[in-house]
Amino acid sequence: MRQEYTSTVTNQYKQATRRRNVRYTIEENFNRYPEVKEDYLAWRAKQNPIQLATFAGIFHPNFKQSMFDIRSAEIREDWGQRNALLEQGRKKKILGMAKNFDPKLFEPISVDYIADEDVYIIRDGGGRAHAGYLCGIYNVPATVRYVESFEESRRLFNAQDKYAAAISSHDKFLQQLLNKDHSRHNMATDTWNIAKSSGFSLHYSNKSPSTPLVEGVHVLYNVIRNVGGDAKNVKWGEKSAPNIALAIDALKYAFPENDEIPVSILYALTSFIHISKNRIPSGDEGISRLKQFVVDIRDSGEEFEELGSWVSQLALGAGWTLATHGAAGLMDKWNDLYKFKNKGIRNRSTYRWVKWEKEEIATTKMNIMQFARDESLLPE
Repeated sequence: MRQEYTSTVTNQYKQATRRRNVRYTIEENFNRYPEVKEDYLAWRAKQNPIQLATFAGIFHPNFKQSMFDIRSAEIREDWGQRNALLEQGRKKKILGMAKNFDPKLFEPISVDYIADEDVYIIRDGGGRAHAGYLCGIYNVPATVRYVESFEESRRLFNAQDKYAAAISSHDKFLQQLLNKDHSRHNMATDTWNIAKSSGFSLHYSNKSPSTPLVEGVHVLYNVIRNVGGDAKNVKWGEKSAPNIALAIDALKYAFPENDEIPVSILYALTSFIHISKNRIPSGDEGISRLKQFVVDIRDSGEEFEELGSWVSQLALGAGWTLATHGAAGLMDKWNDLYKFKNKGIRNRSTYRWVKWEKEEIATTKMNIMQFARDESLLPE
């Protein structure tokens, strides 16, 4: 695939988009991702009679609406627009829009004429334009703005982005990754690097058992910031989040066939690793215990065989409580699984298994903290 980046992009953005086109016309996009068009045409063939939609006669005669031929414009993801055919949810939405196309509900798209390139790009409304194209409607209502350069077009998109809740978190993440001047660029870059080094993906198109999908970039920001395991003086742009790598490794070990890991489970386990730093062995022995812990949870009952059920079964919390309640829920489960683990240990060179006190669990439910070393656990 030949990529055509039309603006300055970061290496991380290039890696994140290496399997997709970032510059294309609507026709080229349908040719690359034909499923939606095929589904629409199959549906349309069953309609009898078919009623063709048109914008003729729907505008007030005293107020002329400008029309634009969408075939003459590009979509450029490296300038801010998102691919209307790449996200599963958007595919369904666009197919539904096309099947139920109502010209009176069609909001004008936003088009930028880039003066220094003599080219038109669709800055907002790519989904609506794709739906119109499916229906064979190429001239659609549009607001066409004259802008000097791609920098100005990107500025307009980012300003629009602040108020457009419909833009997916992954699309926003890509823009943060792309734009070095974005306030969250360092956060996005660290998150991308951590995902790559820890062995998980951030988008469903790249998911597999070897790189399971962890969906929820903004939750990941909190995981990295709050319990990632970096020293307090490490700033964004330099974070490596070693605790996340340990959690991912343990989860993949216990669920080798899973191609998705709920971000809530990752947050909870990473929080548990964070608070346990001084209560489990370091190095390979500690890693082995973490892996055993996740496997033992999985095997402790039918209700734990599916990773997605852990949140409810272990009362791991939700939203802002995922760190505190998540860690506390795993502390309770640890005690349940290993309450007799130290019995019969006679070798004084063995690091004993922690038993979490009720007060420690209650404290964790209120606040994430690392507990002090327990000398009774240490080998003599």
